[in-house]
Amino acid sequence: MAEVTNPLYSHLTQLLTRVHKVQDELRTKLDNPTKNMAGGGVWTSPTAQQWGGRLSDQRNKYNSAVDRLDDELVAMIARTPENSSR
Repeated sequence: MAEVTNPLYSHLTQLLTRVHKVQDELRTKLDNPTKNMAGGGVWTSPTAQQWGGRLSDQRNKYNSAVDRLDDELVAMIARTPENSSR
């Protein structure tokens, strides 16, 4: 039997490309607010410094979660044969 590209594999790799584009967009969403808070141009006070520190921590957690968005998809691609029999 002839080997053909597995349609599921093709779909998953296309989906991964789209997920990576979304990850790239999401990864920067909190950069400007965090930078603005750290620069002191938005709000200045001891409370603002604490809040800015928390925002920075949340930005790091958010970016870590964004980075993990593709984990299951990458694992699924690894388990899916690239080719299949007709």
